[in-house]
Amino acid sequence: MKVLIFGLGLHGGGYAAASYFIDHGHEVRITDLRPEADVKTQVATLVNLGATYISGNHRREDFLWADIVVKNPAIPPSHPLLKDARVVINDFSWLFSSPWVTEIKIIAITGTKGKTTTSAAVAHALSELGVEAMQCGNMGISGFTVLREFEERRKQGRNLPTYLVCEFSSWQIRDTITALAGSMPDLEVCLLTNFYPDHLNTYESVERYMEDKLLLFGPFVKKAVIPQIIYNRVQKQTRLDRKSIRSIDASVPKELAEQGQLHSAYALLLALGFKYRQILTALSTFKGVPHRIEALGSVRNILFINDSAATIPEAVHFTYTNFKLLAVHLITGGTDKRLDPMSMIEELRHASSISLLGGSFTTDKLIPLLKKEHIAYFGPFDSMGDALQTSLGQALEKEKELPQLQQVVLLSPGSASFELFDNEFDRGNQFRTLVNFLILAQESESGDT
Repeated sequence: MKVLIFGLGLHGGGYAAASYFIDHGHEVRITDLRPEADVKTQVATLVNLGATYISGNHRREDFLWADIVVKNPAIPPSHPLLKDARVVINDFSWLFSSPWVTEIKIIAITGTKGKTTTSAAVAHALSELGVEAMQCGNMGISGFTVLREFEERRKQGRNLPTYLVCEFSSWQIRDTITALAGSMPDLEVCLLTNFYPDHLNTYESVERYMEDKLLLFGPFVKKAVIPQIIYNRVQKQTRLDRKSIRSIDASVPKELAEQGQLHSAYALLLALGFKYRQILTALSTFKGVPHRIEALGSVRNILFINDSAATIPEAVHFTYTNFKLLAVHLITGGTDKRLDPMSMIEELRHASSISLLGGSFTTDKLIPLLKKEHIAYFGPFDSMGDALQTSLGQALEKEKELPQLQQVVLLSPGSASFELFDNEFDRGNQFRTLVNFLILAQESESGDT
């Protein structure tokens, strides 16, 4: 079979697809607009295995050549070259076409924010409860990686996991449903964590974005866990009775009242039939996910939090609620996605200091808003180091006045990252590396005294 990988991607999805098909004896071509130097290691490995890499432009001849095209989710389905493709798939559609999928229970999770943390928390809790669960999807684990694992287990006579926890972006939902001609395998539980305006640089309206999210709630869903506000819409699409639809808002126990990032996971685990105390015990050992309200450590009385995955203004508001009683030095700003910054205005007003990262959202949206509201700020800065140094300096100045005050340096950009960083993970990794240097320097100084 001839396979064309349309977009290698930034998080390993294209690499996983290419290596899977090469290992199964198929002929593979990869087309990507980035020069080979930008993805040198991945390309060298794949070419060594037998793939052909076409960089700099997409050629119609490759689409006419291919039996199937594996499309990167960031590529819109309206791309003109897709008209020349015989079959277009993504990793989920290929995985869900496997007969082995009928042997496992699928949990589907989507939402604007919190879906990666929720997916990780659910998988962790299931493991703590003695049930094996694997993750895949938007967090960076390809469906091809999961399928390879299933194949290896079958060769070795081992059981498949009981649950597969699938995290879907709106693009992945759209592409999967399209590739499977509107169908899906049975979904044990389908969860929408929340919904905010996002991706308006690629969607024509908020409604279109919502429509893609809600494609996941079809007649193939056995149980749904959702915000109460969309109950009627989901009930109509899934045709589920009232007992099979659980509201996230109505399921929060007092023990988790201050841990908003775990509310969706708790509600989902209840829907699976686990008991209240069992779930609380299982979730109590969950340590979180990198780049999502990730505590990196402290220098003196200053705590550093990496929330680089906060790529919309509402996410800043969500994260800030965890630290609103402390002195927060906010590092924010970046690339615009046609979003309104007003949902983070209270956080901007409340912050002890604001250091801005450069980018179109900062220049076109944040700075005009800050000036209008007469809110002081520093920057914009073109490097994470300068932004962090400024925030730390402000925290140390405040410490002179109030030595016992607990402070937080919070990276929560509320926007995309692409003008200064490769992606939000690169942004968060740079922040983490610099903070680790600060912590090591403090430990070294303590050792010398």
